[in-house]
Amino acid sequence: MIQDALRRFAFVTCFLAVGVFHCATGALGGDRTIRRKQPDRSTYQPPVLETHHLETVTVTQADRSEQAGEQHSGLVDAPLDALPQPRRRAEPVVTEASLPDPVVLSENGATVQTVSYETSNQRHVNVDPQHQAVQTCSCESCRSGGAHVPLPPPMPHTVDASPYGFAGEVFDGGCDSQFCDGASCDGGCDAIGCGPLGRLGLSANDWFGSVELLLMFRSGDRLPALASDGTLDDTDTQIFAGRETVFKDMTAGGRLTVGAWLDDYMDRNIVARGWFAGEQTYGFNANQNTHTTLVRPFFNVTDGVVPIDDTRIIATPGEASGELSIRADSNTFGADVSIRQLWYKRQGATVDLLYGYQYMGMDQSLTIADRATALSDGVRPIGSVLATSDSFDVENDFHGGQLGVATHYREGCWSFSTLAKIGFGSIRRRAVLAGSTFTSIDGNNATDPNGILVRSTNSGTHSDNTFGWVPELDFTLGWQKYPCFDVTFGYHIIAMTDALELSGVIDPNLSVNLADPAVGAQRPTSNFRHGTFYVQGIHFGLAYIY
Repeated sequence: MIQDALRRFAFVTCFLAVGVFHCATGALGGDRTIRRKQPDRSTYQPPVLETHHLETVTVTQADRSEQAGEQHSGLVDAPLDALPQPRRRAEPVVTEASLPDPVVLSENGATVQTVSYETSNQRHVNVDPQHQAVQTCSCESCRSGGAHVPLPPPMPHTVDASPYGFAGEVFDGGCDSQFCDGASCDGGCDAIGCGPLGRLGLSANDWFGSVELLLMFRSGDRLPALASDGTLDDTDTQIFAGRETVFKDMTAGGRLTVGAWLDDYMDRNIVARGWFAGEQTYGFNANQNTHTTLVRPFFNVTDGVVPIDDTRIIATPGEASGELSIRADSNTFGADVSIRQLWYKRQGATVDLLYGYQYMGMDQSLTIADRATALSDGVRPIGSVLATSDSFDVENDFHGGQLGVATHYREGCWSFSTLAKIGFGSIRRRAVLAGSTFTSIDGNNATDPNGILVRSTNSGTHSDNTFGWVPELDFTLGWQKYPCFDVTFGYHIIAMTDALELSGVIDPNLSVNLADPAVGAQRPTSNFRHGTFYVQGIHFGLAYIY
């Protein structure tokens, strides 16, 4: 009697310890369904217990008071998978020799319950034939009108040999996305998981990512007047190019995100992203004959002359014919790598803190080329040619660290994610300015390294470094349209402070008496201006969910 009482006491104590540990982990936020492919409200499939090759243990009749005490403690209905376990399965190396001996519980010679173990390569599901085709869905809207399938009746438990306790997920051949489209699922996924990574021999639970189309708008840049039909101080002058905001139209770009989990509990991951906003271009071309006037305007600040609006004649009736070409482009791109650590999770929501490295680049260029042919004897003989060109190339490269917060919430088939972070580090700014003038008079050709907007006072390569910030904000709404995949839509904005743009390197004030640059005003200058540049827009994509 004493030995039997001690045995019953030890049995009850073990189950009480399991129940207390389950409650403690639940109180600490052990919601292990948040990051799995299965939605929070998936259907529970109980494990299976087997009854063969087992030892027999004799159990005496328990008193009603003890049975009532056990029933009151909640041990009878406690699930076998109550112990903590990873959200991502980690298959242990188990052999039959290393497994404990099977145990049989019997009463008065009759078998009451049996417990056995099996190795990972012998896992299976004992399902009633009428329930073999049962699949679950993430939400009612995903069933596409399919009828609700009732759960099968409870079945015996097969306990999986897992180092984390009773996993209760021993199956092979099911779809772990818990997604239905109509009456059936996606046809079944292999044990590795859904998606192309499974075909490559990699675990689909180890990776996640997305591919997105970006439709972006830049903050724009305002260029000075570059072409007109007269001086700028004349109210009747028409501006052909310049004095307007450029790089303001929508462009199409893309973004690729790839991530990997760094622990079995899927609380820490590494994420790498690369993106580009597409190329934005601006252009103007004119080929004028003797019926139209075309000039390049500038502000003349030559010493000894009252500053006035002046022009360089390209074409004018009876004097010259010519052509003018203006082309500008802008490119914006970036990449970053971050470590994300789970900070909070509750009721289907997670909050990650992130840190890492960030890069962002912004390049702009402008080329202005003109060619004028004299039609009468004046400043130049008839047939003489004067051609000038100015080019500006601007580069901004940011390298630095980043800190931020990423959140994610899922409710059935819908999800909502946010990203807020700020980069801080060094911005390397570089500007390359070049000009030239070509003249041909009576067959004699000459070249001068001075254009109109780029001359000896500001030509060459100019570069510096400064401290800058790159803040970023992103919102994404996802819908689980396909198994293991979300269709996404969102908004994105990213900025760079202290950036160098084309308007900051163009000086429209010119001093034309540059025979001796050491004498008189030194214009145009290389005193560049900086400002904040940003790009924003919407994005559409497809995300492999985790």
